[in-house]
Amino acid sequence: MNVYDNIIKFKPSDAYLHHSIRAFLENHYVSKSTIYKLESGKKLLVNGVFQPFSRFLTEDDLITIDFSDVKASDIEPYDDSIDIIYEDEDLVILNKPIQLLVHTDGNTIDTLTNRLASHYAKKGYPYPVLPVHRIDLDTSGMVIFAKHPLSHSYLSHLFESQNIIKIYTCLCQYPFKESHGIIKTSIGSDRHSNRQIISPNGQTALTKYQVIETFDAFSKVSVEIKGGRKHQIRVHMASIGHPVVGDSIYGHRTNGRMMLHFSSVEFIHPRTLKAFQMKCPAPF
Repeated sequence: MNVYDNIIKFKPSDAYLHHSIRAFLENHYVSKSTIYKLESGKKLLVNGVFQPFSRFLTEDDLITIDFSDVKASDIEPYDDSIDIIYEDEDLVILNKPIQLLVHTDGNTIDTLTNRLASHYAKKGYPYPVLPVHRIDLDTSGMVIFAKHPLSHSYLSHLFESQNIIKIYTCLCQYPFKESHGIIKTSIGSDRHSNRQIISPNGQTALTKYQVIETFDAFSKVSVEIKGGRKHQIRVHMASIGHPVVGDSIYGHRTNGRMMLHFSSVEFIHPRTLKAFQMKCPAPF
């Protein structure tokens, strides 16, 4: 039975009091075209009544939004297991296993996004639940999904603007001489392969690392990244002589998995506008 409707409800947080309805939407990075559709279609109400978007919000207001006219992405549900580690009205966080794509590559139906679509289809949820970032096929750990268009625009902007703290755990080859460090070299695509390379003409990327534990031939490392470039951690760690264990592209091929896991994230929550943190310990 469908226990949901199309209506998304918000009580404005203190930060939005005495700001306009339009400012509320703009501060969630909703596109101008979507704001126009909501206003012209009278799909956003305050206390059950349509109000001009110039109207200021007060502490007693209840915003209700119907996004059903906003074009949704086509997702083909795929029924298989998922590991939900957090969920609220606005977002859901999954622990992705290795060897599972976040998005389809055009051929694969079994993806994390499609599995989650099946989960919500069974519940009768009316909106596509979409990822706001991705991690590599061989990387495990957290993937954050938005449960409706308002949180999707907000969370996507956080990742694009790098206003988010992303920490990975990895196992690297060899002990480190220094217990911590910063790598600031730019990363670009290799024109002759599918690899990424250190290049002065590449995009800016910053990687901070902290050694957690050292073994005879390996080191367990906590890594914070800014930039989110393709293969950033793998390229940067290999560039200083400590490739990620199991990385067949930038390190040494092994029979086991690549030891890289998205383990901690922190950002300002779209509803509360307070700091939100979630951790997902590495399985190694």
